[in-house]
Amino acid sequence: MMDMEMMGGMGMMMLIGLLVLAIVIGVAVYLGIRATQTREPREPRQPTARERLQHRLADGEISPDEYYEREAVLRDDERTGHKRR
Repeated sequence: MMDMEMMGGMGMMMLIGLLVLAIVIGVAVYLGIRATQTREPREPRQPTARERLQHRLADGEISPDEYYEREAVLRDDERTGHKRR
């Protein structure tokens, strides 16, 4: 009777060992795949025309009147879908 209980315990320990081994292998495969994937760096986003205009006003390159004049042109262009060069 004692032998059957011992064998049941050993079987359970083997099952737990196999489960732990499967988890370790799974984590190793995941980390291996993740380490070999190349990540291309993203190109920095170019500022929009409005952002450049705001920076020029903040830097004192243009006056507030020039800013509002040019901003109105941008607003009209956005409304009509027209792009100026």
